Amino acid sequence: MEISDESGSPALSEDPFEKEIRAIFQDTLGLIHIALVAHYGLEEGEATELEKDLYVWFVRFCMRPGNRSPKDSRPFLLVACCQFAREYQRYVVGSGIRETDEKVRRILEREPADVAHDFSKSLELLNYRHHPDA
Repeated sequence: MEISDESGSPALSEDPFEKEIRAIFQDTLGLIHIALVAHYGLEEGEATELEKDLYVWFVRFCMRPGNRSPKDSRPFLLVACCQFAREYQRYVVGSGIRETDEKVRRILEREPADVAHDFSKSLELLNYRHHPDA
């Protein structure tokens, strides 16, 4: 899935800061998708919709005054991803819409920040891939 500028506003697509936010999000999207589908057990369509919501959240988060750079905010993106997935899956399972297995039950019991921390190891590899001499 690729995030696009659905607002159609040329001003937004030309903003260098938003381009940086979009690039960081796009670069992390594979990891986000793995978290949503493989770990939290969401269906593809559900994951795609949550990814869109997560992108909107990340843009707003990065635009807050005094916030870090989008790259430095990436760990917060992973925590938000895990929080979004956890709450959504709890709702779906809790309302009886879907049954779940033991793997998903275990991840739903964990704190999103702890799950995101596990994913941060993948994030470190991602950062190394883009800056091997850093």
